[in-house]
Amino acid sequence: MSLIQELSEHQIRQSLAEAIRRGTPVALTCRSDGQWHNLRTRILRRTGPSLWLDAPTATGPEAPPVAAGMEVGLSFKLKHHKHIANVPVEAVCPLSADGAEGAPAVRVAVPARMQRIQRRAYLRAEVPRNRSVLATFALGGPDGDAADAEPSRPTWDGWVTDISAGGFQVRLAGHGTPELDLGDLVTVSVQLGQEFAPIVAAAQFRQEHVDERNVVHHGFQFVGLNESEQGRRTLRRIGQVVCDFQRLAGRRRAKGVA
Repeated sequence: MSLIQELSEHQIRQSLAEAIRRGTPVALTCRSDGQWHNLRTRILRRTGPSLWLDAPTATGPEAPPVAAGMEVGLSFKLKHHKHIANVPVEAVCPLSADGAEGAPAVRVAVPARMQRIQRRAYLRAEVPRNRSVLATFALGGPDGDAADAEPSRPTWDGWVTDISAGGFQVRLAGHGTPELDLGDLVTVSVQLGQEFAPIVAAAQFRQEHVDERNVVHHGFQFVGLNESEQGRRTLRRIGQVVCDFQRLAGRRRAKGVA
């Protein structure tokens, strides 16, 4: 089975029905004023061409209220797959049951397209010791390759230590590291070797830690990859890299190599 599968209308209907039946947690992402926001919700029910979502709650920095007309991303996990889709928000209004006063809810369109991704692509894979994967960053949104950014646009480099379809971590020098706030958006260009085109994507700063050698590590989350066909191709490439690194790690373990 391919790493990323485009679902048929019947498969979308089945997946949504299972997510509703199980009360599966749903991650909702939206973009406002150049920033990406992550929220939690779940699908309450389906009525014809619409889905009703529980009132979303933020998981990071304060997010703007979800409003009609917004385009949002939905993702949820079922068994060995993660399902992702983009949908427009139709309305924000109470959802009543049997005429009773309803709780706040968000009504969105049933996805016309949905991808199913093998969850192993979201498992963190360490970069093999014999590989050097350089990441070049530029502060701001994905308006071009970070390596070719304007001189006034801050840039820096780091070595990727681990990666998954959800995000990655880079190792930076202990001096001259950027001052980033939680949620800051960057454009990253990940170099996978001269024979491969770099992976260029938007990412959001999520965490920082300093190891015992005073080396700074920054963690980032990929964002917006389901917003376009190009983004989905990028997601497919990242997932393949992750699976390749996982296979290499498995072979090393089988040979007893540390």
